[in-house]
Amino acid sequence: MNNVKTFLGISTAVGLMLTLMAGQAWSRPAMSVLTVNTKDPAAYLQWVQGSGEAIAESIDAAVGGICVPSAGFYGPGELYYWHLFGDHATALGSEQYNPTVMKELNKLKADRVVSRGDAYSVVYAEPGDYAVGDTFSNWNVVISTDDQAQYLKEIARMSAAADENGFSDIRFTVYSYLSGENAGKLMAVVEAPTGNRLGAMLDALESDWASAILGDMAKVRQYEHGFTMNCRVVFAAES
Repeated sequence: MNNVKTFLGISTAVGLMLTLMAGQAWSRPAMSVLTVNTKDPAAYLQWVQGSGEAIAESIDAAVGGICVPSAGFYGPGELYYWHLFGDHATALGSEQYNPTVMKELNKLKADRVVSRGDAYSVVYAEPGDYAVGDTFSNWNVVISTDDQAQYLKEIARMSAAADENGFSDIRFTVYSYLSGENAGKLMAVVEAPTGNRLGAMLDALESDWASAILGDMAKVRQYEHGFTMNCRVVFAAES
C-alpha cells in the first residue's frame, strides 16, 4: 500500500498547504471564511463561480472556493465563501471592498446576509494542489485543547494510519481560529475527493487502527462543533 499522499500537479497551492512547523518558515498560510445566508443558494453559487476569479485576484488570494454544508450548519441557506493566502500579511492587508469587489458585488442578484467572518492560521497541512473546478467533501470539527502540539502529533498519526489502511486520498488539515468566539480553538478538517469517500473514512473510524488513535486524541481535545460540507474551487493562482 502506498503510504504517501499523492496529488497531481504543482501550483502555488502546493507550497501553501505544506505542513509548517515552528522554525521551518518565517510565516504560515492563512485563511478567511465568510459565512453567508441566503434564500437563493443556487443564485449565490452561480455568482461566486462567475465572480470568484476577479475577486480572488484583487485580494491576492492563492486559492478561493465555496462550500455548501450538508449537516451542522447554523441557519438555513448557509454557505461558506473562503480564500487561502500565502501569509497573514497578505490576508490582513487585502482591501475587502476594493473597486473590483464592489463591481462584482453589483452583479449579485440574490439577497444575502454575511452572518460572520472568520480568520485562521494553517497549523497543520499536507501537500496538495487545487485547480479551478475541483470538488471535494469535508468533515470539519471545531475542537478545544490545552496541548496543541500533542493534538497535531495525533493528527499526523491518524493521517499515516489512514494511508496504510486504504485512505491515501484523504487529506488532513488543522486551522487555528484568530477571531470570534472561537479564537484560540482549532478546526480539524478531513477532506475527501467525494462524499462517498468521506463517509468511508468516517466508517473506518470504528476500526481498531483508527479507534486507538481517537482514544489518544480524546485525552487532549474536546469537540465543540462539527460540520459536513461539499466544496468547489473557483480560483487557483498560477505558479
